[in-house]
Amino acid sequence: MADGTSTDSSTVDGVEQRMLAGLAHTSLTRLPGLADALVEQTWGDVYTPDGPVGKDDLWRSCRDNIHSILTTLAGSGPSQQDLLRAARATGSRRAQQHCPLDWVLHAWRLGGQVLWTDLASRSGAQSPEELRRLVGAAGELWGVTERFSTEMALSYHTSEQEMLGGVELRHTMILDALLDGRAAEVRAEAEHLLDLGRGRGFVVAVAETSGEHQVSPRGLTQALQRRGLRSAWRLRTGCQVGIIGVDDGRAGEVAAALREHAVARIGVSQELTALMEVGAGYRMAMLAMATLPAHRPGAVALDDCLPDALALSSPQLADRMVAVTFGPVLALPAAEREELLRTTSVWIRSLGSTLRAAKSLYCHRNTVLNRLRRLESLTHLDLSDVTVWPQVLLALSILRREGRLPPELDSA
Repeated sequence: MADGTSTDSSTVDGVEQRMLAGLAHTSLTRLPGLADALVEQTWGDVYTPDGPVGKDDLWRSCRDNIHSILTTLAGSGPSQQDLLRAARATGSRRAQQHCPLDWVLHAWRLGGQVLWTDLASRSGAQSPEELRRLVGAAGELWGVTERFSTEMALSYHTSEQEMLGGVELRHTMILDALLDGRAAEVRAEAEHLLDLGRGRGFVVAVAETSGEHQVSPRGLTQALQRRGLRSAWRLRTGCQVGIIGVDDGRAGEVAAALREHAVARIGVSQELTALMEVGAGYRMAMLAMATLPAHRPGAVALDDCLPDALALSSPQLADRMVAVTFGPVLALPAAEREELLRTTSVWIRSLGSTLRAAKSLYCHRNTVLNRLRRLESLTHLDLSDVTVWPQVLLALSILRREGRLPPELDSA
């Protein structure tokens, strides 16, 4: 919930204000139950067990801020500065917990609804006129709630800026040193930051930031936290770069966790153990990211795309491989070219079974054989020699990634 100071009482007549103060005073006696009601509405909706805010912490902040708002409406008790303390403390604490401000503001709006429901449920018992007066005083309730909410948000932003100017600024400098190959300068701090070093494993991840969707480092951090993975992120040209600590061969979980929240392309390096390898891991993660189709969100680990990464690492060699493997075929009309290449891809992925390939291609097995012979006559490849299959599949993958063939031509 949020805090607020008193609003302009000229909008509420004396009778309405006295009635609202009386209702607020009575609601103060129901404070624990109101905090319970607000937590019940919020928990599992915005705040979750695996999120940054514990349930006990949420309950205490709800209770303290409801108390401040009701005390303000009751018109008695501590000074306004004292009453605003709970809202400011909530904002500062949530910023330090890296809890999204939108979550906090949403809880605040729900808090206003909880208070209104409680006040309205006890109005009109004596006369309908009492309920009418409460409606007339509604602006006072929402004005106070909004004022306290504003104070909370200001405190949140202040704390956030202080962190960016202090601890997080130092974290940024540490990450820059690791990425730039200056690990020796920051070894002790880096080991503390991510609990790295001493043989512990980590991976480097890069998340593309260009394009329509902008990736949030906070969202990436929380996605990894849900799996018990600790990370730190740094904005570099065109991407967010993260270092993620992994244990017990859990490197494969990183791409899976990031894939669930990917709004752009994300690449993950191989598992590393030495801090001086961060720069190399950064390059490998960039290479893995580049194997994904442009403008298509996803996440891939280097170990899962090694053939494509190898081709990307040497563009000249990749072009030569395509030319040597399929040169004459690429000169054919598009329809014939794609028919031959698709048949070859499906046949190899069918482990050389003409019958299985024919079923996948919805044609007769003799048709498959004729197409394979046609490709062999043009390329002088011997497809019965399984040692040429990796070259053929890699050349197909290069063509697909470069957009020179439809993606489906490189799949069974």
